[in-house]
Amino acid sequence: MEAAGNAQPIARPTPWWESIFGAGDDKTYVSPHARNKIVLKLSKIGEAKCQPQIEAFNQCCRGKNFAQLMCKGKYDASQECMHRYMNDDNAELVAKRWVELGRPHKPDWSVLLAGIEEAGDRKGAEAAAKASAA
Repeated sequence: MEAAGNAQPIARPTPWWESIFGAGDDKTYVSPHARNKIVLKLSKIGEAKCQPQIEAFNQCCRGKNFAQLMCKGKYDASQECMHRYMNDDNAELVAKRWVELGRPHKPDWSVLLAGIEEAGDRKGAEAAAKASAA
């Protein structure tokens, strides 16, 4: 039996958010509170921009028992639209801007989120062009 002083430390798996928001001891660290705010702001943008697809899915689901199976196409379309705005690249960009601004407690979100909507709209136009070409 090993003595308590010889025990090996258990390796902790790296959480997924550390690859995006940085670890706690380096210059790129983003606090959990700021991380949650960033995700919330990105989700609000996505929800506003993807409202037609979300509403189409909701209308499809009304009164159906197996809505997930019957409305899968509309669900996939709404999720693809949301992913244009809520993705790791956008979260990393906003987090980087937040760190560059000095980690403010009340940041100017118009500066942090600049270009996110346009980039998502551009990705949507590219996806539509691919779909129509195929």
